[in-house]
Amino acid sequence: MREKRKLISLDTDSALALMQEIYNDIVEQKNTASLITKKMLSFMKEAEDMSIIGPTIKDQQKILVDCLAKKQALVKLQIDLIKQGGSSGDGQKSQGKLQLTEEDRMILGKLIDEKDEKNLGDDDDNEDKYKM
Repeated sequence: MREKRKLISLDTDSALALMQEIYNDIVEQKNTASLITKKMLSFMKEAEDMSIIGPTIKDQQKILVDCLAKKQALVKLQIDLIKQGGSSGDGQKSQGKLQLTEEDRMILGKLIDEKDEKNLGDDDDNEDKYKM
């Protein structure tokens, strides 16, 4: 088995690809939570049914709120990268390494770790943290 890479070097293209992958996962989680909520609500026939399906709906609503928070964090990172990226005098995009603030590193690290936890389930390898 190959050793996990723990040091991530980001340029503009790799950062955009990573953020797109994270965004796609967020959208998938949101769509699944919305679908489950709608399905549960369609099962509700009487008021007593709410006591049965209520906890599931509450969990799905929490997932939807978490997805919104993740999207906001992702947008903050994108804004910071846009401010940095800019363009050179001849209209070409800058191809240098990105300089992330400590706060940006924490946000991106958290998004990456959450994505890995979702993909890996309860594996013990989740203790690996990435450095950027």
